[in-house]
Formats: sequence, C-alpha cells, structure tokens
Amino acid sequence: MHYDPSAALARIDKDTGLMTLLITVFIKECPKYISKLQAACDNQDLHALGDAAHNVKGASAAIGLDVASSLAEELEVACRQSGVKSIASFETSTARLVDILTQCPEFLNNWIKSNP
Repeated sequence: MHYDPSAALARIDKDTGLMTLLITVFIKECPKYISKLQAACDNQDLHALGDAAHNVKGASAAIGLDVASSLAEELEVACRQSGVKSIASFETSTARLVDILTQCPEFLNNWIKSNP
C-alpha cells in the first residue's frame, strides 16, 4: 500500500516529530477502530457504523492516510443518507476499510523508522 504523508506534513509545518506522534497514536487506536466498525456491522447499526467511519476519517486524514480517509468518508456519508435501512450494502466497504486498518501499522512503522 502506498503511503505519502506530504500533504499532512505540510499542514503541520513539516514537523516529523509531530507526525511520528500522530502516527503512533493512530497505530495504537487501530484495533479500537476495527472493533467498532466490526461491531457496528455485526449489530446491523447504521448509526454506529457512521460514527466509527467518521472517527477513522478524521484520524486517517490527520496522518495523510488518504485511502482510508476517503473510504471512511464515503462510508460515513452513505450511512447518514436518509432512507437507508440496511447495513448489508456497506459490508464490503467496511471489510475493505478494516483490511486497510489491519495492514497500515506495518507501513506506518516503516515510515517512522525511515524518518527519525
């Protein structure tokens, strides 16, 4: 997976120390994000899925993890649409987001190691 935090770094004046801290917190929170996404699907709770996607959207945007942020935003918006009754149509997107969150600690840690 490609990770380029250039835009996120620009927003924080290229402070790699701060970016490292943000990434470290994100990695620590990933299991919680995954758990909330999966629980929302298991419970067929659109509101909880929208909330979980919202949290992932903001956190991943802060570190420049655009693929996760974009997918989480799409999921959040879809869950919040009026008239949506079933979570079934969001299970594939949720599974993809969970997969990204499962994979990202490895490449995020690699970024930290190469940007001391």
